Amino acid sequence: MKGQEKDFAVRGLTVAYAGGVRALENVTVTLPAGGVTAIIGESGSGKSTMGQALLGALPQEGVVGGQVLYGAADVTGISREELRARYWGKRWGIVPQLPRAALSPVHRIGRQMADVRHGAGRAPWTEEAYAALLARFGFDDPLRVLHAYPHELSGGMLQRVLCAMADAGEPEWILADEPTKGLDPAVWQMVADNLKQLRGRAGVSLLLITHDIPLARQLADRVIVMQAGSIVEEGGAEVWERPAHSYTRGYLAAQPAFLAARGEDCVGDASSAAQATETHILAAEDVTKVMRNRANGSEMRVLDGCSLTIAEGGAVGLEGRSGAGKSTLVRLLLGLIRPDGGRILWRGRDLSALPRAEMADFRRCVQLVAQNPEQAFDPRLSIGTSFSEVFAIHPTLLAAGRSAEERIIDRLSAVELTARVLTRQPHELSGGELQRAAIARALLLEPQILLLDEPTTMLDVSIQAQILALLMRLRRERGLGMLLISHDRPLLTYFADEIYVLDAGRVQ
Repeated sequence: MKGQEKDFAVRGLTVAYAGGVRALENVTVTLPAGGVTAIIGESGSGKSTMGQALLGALPQEGVVGGQVLYGAADVTGISREELRARYWGKRWGIVPQLPRAALSPVHRIGRQMADVRHGAGRAPWTEEAYAALLARFGFDDPLRVLHAYPHELSGGMLQRVLCAMADAGEPEWILADEPTKGLDPAVWQMVADNLKQLRGRAGVSLLLITHDIPLARQLADRVIVMQAGSIVEEGGAEVWERPAHSYTRGYLAAQPAFLAARGEDCVGDASSAAQATETHILAAEDVTKVMRNRANGSEMRVLDGCSLTIAEGGAVGLEGRSGAGKSTLVRLLLGLIRPDGGRILWRGRDLSALPRAEMADFRRCVQLVAQNPEQAFDPRLSIGTSFSEVFAIHPTLLAAGRSAEERIIDRLSAVELTARVLTRQPHELSGGELQRAAIARALLLEPQILLLDEPTTMLDVSIQAQILALLMRLRRERGLGMLLISHDRPLLTYFADEIYVLDAGRVQ
């Protein structure tokens, strides 16, 4: 009976979002304390909603029926004030899916780690103790990370910071929502090893919500498979070896789908499109960027004489470990920041010298699909309103041809979404759905260049093949140039004509 005091039990839980969309439908399951439970399934299957429901993080009006028990306590109807006082940060910790949305942009990492430990009612640590915890998660210079603001760290670095922050509070349960998203292979294994360490710490249980099947197989004692808001299968290791449900068999079989697609004709067609022209639309020429720490005046050279070119209809891959400067290079290519040395060239002209009118045209022609899709949407607006803003800012897109509604529906269909997402808020979509919406929104502007910063990181692999096939078709049909940033070498080999490796601030 004592072990059951920390069990989660879900009884007939049904959750609906605005408009009556059911995210969970009469779900009943028990999550026993101890070890690791993994929840897997395609984007939109209800995995993240399940995690939020367990921790009481859903709006009360979203819970249509059923209950969530923690031990003998019914936590379904508890107020947020009581959850915060008794559970959040104290008994339950979380590694959220979207790190930039989870961290305060105005406080340093060290301050936020200390706040987590203080909020959990734990004895305060020294700065050296926080640095030691960060070092366990693969940081070579943890003191610098403690003094940094979130915007000064890459997405992969922030993901590791959140893993360390969850451990700092020493909770009984840690919910890890896509904890390895956006990590290079070396750091992926490091985080997996540290999650194993968390599992071994006395009194802690892990709930792992993930598209990462290798991670789930490596860590989980139990696995729950979800489809369309329902649990279709649950069990131990036998789920991997002998899945009973047809959906589970299909989902697991789809994991290497994009690798199998290498032999498809679209690869050859896209390569031919790239070879048909040598027009360099966008280029970095000996670019250098130095980041300065305002607190102590120190400097770090993030980029050191980097050069690459993106041709019309071509696809360039960029690989490098987390924190190597890949996202900084993208910000330079977008004209969001200026280089300290070298030039960014747009059709042979220095980007910094373009007049205002031409700069506006550049911003339409070069579009970003960010690693974290929440950066693409205003959280206060519906998806439909965010899409409509494109035509308010660029009315010439509607000068001829189909209406705005027709264009939006067409782009949504291309990324396997339906019109129903237009009425929903960004937080009501799964991470994968939001990423596909971000791709669709970028395509509305009819760009000439797409900068893709880990665009498939938040997608399960069964959807990756569809997105990659879409991007390859756009190259073939529209001569669209692309830069794809990824830690996944097989994916880059499949997708790109040329692969650059960013190491020690230089492109190899």
